[in-house]
Amino acid sequence: MTIHARRNNSIDLMSMIQVGEGETLEFKSGFGKEAVETLSAFANSDGGTILIGVNDRGEIKGVRFGPEKIQQWINQVKSSTSPSIIPDADILSHRDKTVVALSVASFPVKPVSFKGKYYKRVHNSNHLMDLSEIADEHLKSMNLSWDFAPDPGHGIEDISLD
Repeated sequence: MTIHARRNNSIDLMSMIQVGEGETLEFKSGFGKEAVETLSAFANSDGGTILIGVNDRGEIKGVRFGPEKIQQWINQVKSSTSPSIIPDADILSHRDKTVVALSVASFPVKPVSFKGKYYKRVHNSNHLMDLSEIADEHLKSMNLSWDFAPDPGHGIEDISLD
């Protein structure tokens, strides 16, 4: 986990906002359970960034926070996800407004749950994963497949060549 306060980052922030919400970028006016859900969906997909302080229309509203608020957000993400994810945080500024960018990479051991539920990122929204998607993600992260384990109820004669 790293927290960076970057100067002269207004251009970076504006270019991110111009790209708009999608597979790897989400806007949130404030930090809450939806932000943690999105970070878990990003971790189960290709990774991504949430801009806290930007509304759904891409308008910079900014956030106010004390010196420990970002650390509290990071701790909330860590304690609400399993396996625990720890986002990186960047403090971005545009004019007199501050935006916090929380970022996670694609997590190597999938799937990551948020309060016992598993989400994936599809286009610009989070979708609840079904049981087969959860199992497939777990098998992929362990470099296994369904045909890895023998099925004691079936033999070679049950395989159709068609």
